[in-house]
Amino acid sequence: MRLARQGRPTEKPQLNMASMIDVVFLLLIFFMCTSSFVRPEKALPSRLPKAGPAAEGAQVLLDPVRIRLTLTEAGQVLTTCDDQPCADAGHLVAMLGARAAVGDPAVIIAGGPDVPFGSMVAALDACHLAGLTRVAFSAEGGAS
Repeated sequence: MRLARQGRPTEKPQLNMASMIDVVFLLLIFFMCTSSFVRPEKALPSRLPKAGPAAEGAQVLLDPVRIRLTLTEAGQVLTTCDDQPCADAGHLVAMLGARAAVGDPAVIIAGGPDVPFGSMVAALDACHLAGLTRVAFSAEGGAS
C-alpha cells in the first residue's frame, strides 16, 4: 500500500553563499598572518672551502696579538702591543700591520675599568686600519 503524498512543492536545496565567502576570507586572513616569508636555509648563499690537498688550504695558526691599555697615575693611557710600548696610534697601526702581513691573527684588547672608553675605541680603530677583523675585548685588566 502506498501512501499518498500531500501536495507540497519540492524546492531545490541552495547553498548560502554569504557564509561561505565569510569562511573563505577568514581562512585567507589566517594563512596570510601565519605564513613565513623567510628564505629557507638551503637557499642562502654560502662559500664553503673546496676539498683538496692539505698543503693548499693549510692555515697558519698565529698567536693572538695582545694590546694592553693601562692608566698611569698621571692620567695618561699607556698602550703596549705584545708587551712592546707604542708611542701613538700610528705606531700601533704599523705594528698591527706588520702582524697582519704574516696572517690574520686574533687581537685581544685588554683594558682595566679605569681606562677611558675612547682609548679602547682608538685601539679598535687601529685594528681596523691595519686590516685585522678578528678583534675581542678582555676584562682582565691592564696589569699582567
